[in-house]
Amino acid sequence: MLSLALSPLSLSGLAPRSAVSSSRVAAPQMVQSKSMPMMEAPEHLQGMVGNVDFDPLGLSSPNNIKWMREAELKHGRMSMLAITGVMVQSAGIHLPGNADISFANADWAMAPTTLPPAAWGQVLFFIGLAEGQTSAGLFDLWLGNTEKREPGNLGWGTQFLSKDKKAADKMRLKELKNGRLAMLAIMGVAFNHVIPGALPGCMYN
Repeated sequence: MLSLALSPLSLSGLAPRSAVSSSRVAAPQMVQSKSMPMMEAPEHLQGMVGNVDFDPLGLSSPNNIKWMREAELKHGRMSMLAITGVMVQSAGIHLPGNADISFANADWAMAPTTLPPAAWGQVLFFIGLAEGQTSAGLFDLWLGNTEKREPGNLGWGTQFLSKDKKAADKMRLKELKNGRLAMLAIMGVAFNHVIPGALPGCMYN
């Protein structure tokens, strides 16, 4: 009787290893982030131009990633204009003005305070006009809808892109990298202005 009771156990021990292993489901392996190998690469960033799998705070999602790219491009473009403006302003180069605007002070941080209300009105009007003209489909990007427009596409300048997707993506990558560098640059100059010496070697205060 005892031998009969133990026989199933002995037979199970002799079962082929392949039969036992096939019943187990292999756990999915984590895809490491390119920029932070200790973290998992966000799946919704894959295939995007300029992607280095960097989102340690998890701010992006499959729904809002198009909005995030739009914001990154806009901030990068504004930062490129800003850091260029700082360098030009500090070099003493100015656009033609009038008697109401003094160009004696080359301090880029104080330059906005020298504008009269009429000039500020023109600046704000131009900003509102530009934002209004380029707002079509903007909020659809928050929902991941790109039917009305692609992130960063303002309706002009695309004619300069190559028809070849690989070459066009290369140009898009250059814009992203220059924009990211400009954002770091203008932040560094701003910190150096508020906290003198915060950016050693910076010639713009």
